[in-house]
Amino acid sequence: MKGLGVKILGVGSYLPGEPITNEELKNRYALDFNMEMVRNKIGIHTRHIAADNIATSDVAAEAAKIALERAGIKATELNRILLGTSTPDYTNTAASCNVQFLLGANCPVGDTSASCAGFIYALDHGIRLIQTGLKYVCVIGADIKTRFVRKDDPVFCPIFGDGGGAFVLGASNNEEGFMVSELFADGSGLKNIYVPAGGSVMPASIETVTKGLHGTVMTVSGKKMVEISIKLMADIAEKACNKFGIQPKDVDIFIPHQANYLIMKGVAEKLGIPISKMEVSIDKAANSIAGTLPITFTQAFESGKLTAGKIVLMTTAASGYAGGAAIYKVPA
Repeated sequence: MKGLGVKILGVGSYLPGEPITNEELKNRYALDFNMEMVRNKIGIHTRHIAADNIATSDVAAEAAKIALERAGIKATELNRILLGTSTPDYTNTAASCNVQFLLGANCPVGDTSASCAGFIYALDHGIRLIQTGLKYVCVIGADIKTRFVRKDDPVFCPIFGDGGGAFVLGASNNEEGFMVSELFADGSGLKNIYVPAGGSVMPASIETVTKGLHGTVMTVSGKKMVEISIKLMADIAEKACNKFGIQPKDVDIFIPHQANYLIMKGVAEKLGIPISKMEVSIDKAANSIAGTLPITFTQAFESGKLTAGKIVLMTTAASGYAGGAAIYKVPA
């Protein structure tokens, strides 16, 4: 199968502040949660929490700066900046506008809101833009999700972290780079995991703040959510592999959304992918929402795993529901 004619020119990631252990988190918020479960089952050892003066656009820009440097291009050469995030700086201004300013770029920009699928949606958009003739597109996934969980919530407070990652995309031949990009959406799961207040349905008020409605809530059981997540990620990944003409077990590196190690392991097992092929960053970065895929891809790059010809499978699912998968063949 011919590829999409788009490759990654540079990657970067950024995790704000120092790593915070489970014990430190517990002490910081006087939070009562099962540290053994968070460490051994969910797979989180540390996470990063952005300082109060750091916004999502700051995190995104820092990741993009690294990706641009590695790509060897200037911000002024970018034709588009796309940011996947569910925690923008403001509700009425695209955070990517400030990313543009911080980078010193002068191109059009845009935010994509699809929760944990924000990056894969922005990536698909970026790929299509390169196919239509743009030269350089910077695609970023970044979130400061820790500000949208209640600090007394023993379920969500330990599992989210702040961070972001970025790709700089450019054209390639059809034998390398991105081979497949697939997306899906299913609005039936809209309120299974969501933040009730702060949008047009329930604007911020004293009452919404008092009731903690600006934090993430889950309206189905954790077990049910695990089952749904595994199925959604495995199904879209299998669809991508079928389109490319390979079996999932034949990929060299598997990068699932880093939401929960049990989910990640379950997806790999459902696809028949050996766990040894799965790249894991949740232990260090927790669930950084739209940031997980580019953060984990950057980790694989920095560890030297992305050698020429390797096949990388990325997959994610998000509240909404939304999600996607992409297959990347590392260029020579």
